[in-house]
Amino acid sequence: MTTHAPSAPRQEFGPIGHLLVLGSGPQAEWGYAMRQLAADGPLLLIDDEPPSWQTPHLAGARTANLLDPAHVLAKARSLASTWAISGVLHFHPAHARTAAALRLELGLPGPTAATLEASTLRHRTAQLLAHAGVDHSGALYADSYDQALQAAHQVGFPLVCKPASPRIRYAARKVTAIPELAEAFVAATAAAWTGTGAVIEPLLDGIEATAYTADSPSGPQVVAISHATLDPLAEPSLLPVEVVVDADDVCAPVIEATAGRALAALGHRAGPAQIRMQITSTGPQVISVTTHLTDPLMGMLIEQVTGIDLITQAGRAARGRTHDTEERRLGAAAVRFLQGPGTSKQPEPDESAPFHVTPYATLHPYRTHTLVGPLRRSGYLLVAGTDYLQCSTRLRSAATELRTTRLTA
Repeated sequence: MTTHAPSAPRQEFGPIGHLLVLGSGPQAEWGYAMRQLAADGPLLLIDDEPPSWQTPHLAGARTANLLDPAHVLAKARSLASTWAISGVLHFHPAHARTAAALRLELGLPGPTAATLEASTLRHRTAQLLAHAGVDHSGALYADSYDQALQAAHQVGFPLVCKPASPRIRYAARKVTAIPELAEAFVAATAAAWTGTGAVIEPLLDGIEATAYTADSPSGPQVVAISHATLDPLAEPSLLPVEVVVDADDVCAPVIEATAGRALAALGHRAGPAQIRMQITSTGPQVISVTTHLTDPLMGMLIEQVTGIDLITQAGRAARGRTHDTEERRLGAAAVRFLQGPGTSKQPEPDESAPFHVTPYATLHPYRTHTLVGPLRRSGYLLVAGTDYLQCSTRLRSAATELRTTRLTA
């Protein structure tokens, strides 16, 4: 697949221009996405660390604190003085405001200010969903512990306390009783953007699901659904350990209408999006709506099972271009993250390439551990199969084989 070597100053890549990507992550999770984006046009990167494995895909790069919009804006101006920037792409929800500021300054396409506010403030999302008659989790805003306590009495226990607008991923906590609420509220507000507080919502029973949408002539269309299993080692934090994408998901009929109405309520009309919900005994309840992709690894899984390249579509949407959706159905794929509270031996550099653990599962190790919520992640297992059940079974078999191998090594 074609990648782009660094470009000479002032040299533009035809009429397409450069796509500015905010942030990246471990090569095992992000490598596929960077290759896809680079194959579609030249890339620029602003990240917390100088590029390493990303370098062959980049025309240029700058280092900045991604949680400091002013710092990122200064670095983007530096890049724009050398290369023509035609779009800004981000995956982390915390970078949404910075991406919006960059688009405004550079005159680039992107979501409206109203859509941005609706998707970055969780209580605002709940208000708009309620106004549109879309069933949702009922997130209540809390700017102080007294408000959090009042909201807790209103929604009941167990509940979820999380930042209203998170700066870090996986900051949501399960709260089972009042004595746990104060610590959870302090943690949530510490992980939120200044002045945005926390939200309190019920911990819903049912089937967890995330719907992913792509563009179509009639508007956003659900093209894939994922189901996540939470890691008990992370409790009370809510952190996925296993995610399965099934091309013929049995939940699709009850999800599609709700997903479409949720996006319409937020004013999202173009580009990939994802809608997280809980399928309860009374129907789907929307938990969050994100008007962009948040996980490149999920984009890879979705393309494997549907043929739909959401990564390239996201890049083209950021440039204000369209992307045709060509769908095919190819079974299911799943990932199980290797994570825990300890600091086991770091993988050696020559261990970074994937290898088979079983005939159906490959191990994708990281060069260094990555802090994810309260745990450290060292890699993931990837499997394919005919459906959800087969993928889940193969993941567990591979995890058992991997543990046995490590114990006997």
